[in-house]
Amino acid sequence: LRAVQDADPIAFVMENVPPLLKSQEFVEIRREAESLGYNVGAWVLNSADYGAPQTRKRAIIIGLKGAKPTKPPQTHVDPKKRDLHTLELPAWRTVEDAIGDLPFEPTGDDWHIGRNPTEMSLRRYACIPPGGNRFDLPSDLTPECWKRKTKGGTDLFGRLWWDRPSVTIRTEFYKPEKGRYLHPEADRPITHREAARLQGFDDNFTFCGSKISVAKQIGNAVPIQLALAIAKHIELLISHSDVEAAEMISCE
Repeated sequence: LRAVQDADPIAFVMENVPPLLKSQEFVEIRREAESLGYNVGAWVLNSADYGAPQTRKRAIIIGLKGAKPTKPPQTHVDPKKRDLHTLELPAWRTVEDAIGDLPFEPTGDDWHIGRNPTEMSLRRYACIPPGGNRFDLPSDLTPECWKRKTKGGTDLFGRLWWDRPSVTIRTEFYKPEKGRYLHPEADRPITHREAARLQGFDDNFTFCGSKISVAKQIGNAVPIQLALAIAKHIELLISHSDVEAAEMISCE
């Protein structure tokens, strides 16, 4: 908000984890933004509702001068939850839509890179069915720490579905022990290229740095389609605000 005060833009956007909107920090963010002359709107948005092949949920805060921010209208819909308002919207994009054309075997080119798993890891990968998780591992392949954790963690060592969006892509997507990051069919974790596509990056986007650095860039990004939908909506709000201001001046 110090940056907002210094730059004094017509609008600003903040994004963070959903719990932010229920925190005292958000109360202070709203108060400070309003003291700077902004109207504030805030929502938890699901990236899949905006065309990303991923069900990532993010807290989005929009500050706008001269008009009240409104929620960006969704562009896609969960096919299982269509109603009269979303009847004409296309269905959520799926993992298959995003990565179905990539070779099952990583090529090593353009960030379609694999790991060097141990024999134990390969045996574990092969045990997980589509949509399965750590609970599908036989006892002799289950780590002791997981045996003691009998509840929760249903995404750990999980396999993605072809016909659904992916789960949230985090910075260590190449480690299936961290989440549902096994390829829907191949016995391996998703590659950097696959993760980038699930975040909405075009293949011509240039990543720079080490494998770990690029994984962080991918995992920490806001899905491209969600960011674009927010930007287009703010452009519309600003243009409407300018028109209303001009009409008021002409009336005077």
